[in-house]
Amino acid sequence: MKRIKWGSSTLWNTALLLAVIFAAFVLPVLPVVWHRNLFRAVFTVIYISAILSLERRSKYLLILFISTLLLEWLSGLFNLEIILSISKAFQIIFFIVIVILLIRQIATARNVSPKVILDSFVGYLLLGLVFSVFVAFIMQNDPAAFSSQKTDETQTEESLNRSVPLYFSFVTQASLGYGDIVPLKPYTRSLATLITISGQFYIAIIVALLVGKFSSKQNST
Repeated sequence: MKRIKWGSSTLWNTALLLAVIFAAFVLPVLPVVWHRNLFRAVFTVIYISAILSLERRSKYLLILFISTLLLEWLSGLFNLEIILSISKAFQIIFFIVIVILLIRQIATARNVSPKVILDSFVGYLLLGLVFSVFVAFIMQNDPAAFSSQKTDETQTEESLNRSVPLYFSFVTQASLGYGDIVPLKPYTRSLATLITISGQFYIAIIVALLVGKFSSKQNST
């Protein structure tokens, strides 16, 4: 399969890490009225830096990237249900592909370098973003799928659709589970189980890869 290569990925790895951290930890605490446009802008940075952080990119991945980026902005401009649904589907596919490629990039690395550690951390955060897109779509289309104990009565629907899914996804992925947001339906409970297992499985895979590389390097010296 033909590969498209563009320069060093170190700078874009750093940009991707900062963008994901901003989306996951900073954006949710900003004023609700800023969420819609800021989320879209930050996700655009994530798309671009994610594609450029990879050492090798196929033309099919480039097509997926362009489609995801265009749908992200079209969904904001036209606000049609069908475009929103398609956009979220492309988001999920794009992030899953990026996480898989990052894991493969880590597995094929010769040594445990700072870049490999960075890839590992970014992959974990992107996995949380993948599940937050799932959860946001469910909360928007099936309000009875989750129960939440709201401490802020002024919380708006916009805030619910953007900050709560991120919070639930990362808390569940880390197997913390405060219990303030509870899945009520069988399919949301299955999703919560999948999020938990995926988070732990990702950590197990990455730790095994890193320890294996470190051990092989020690044995070869």
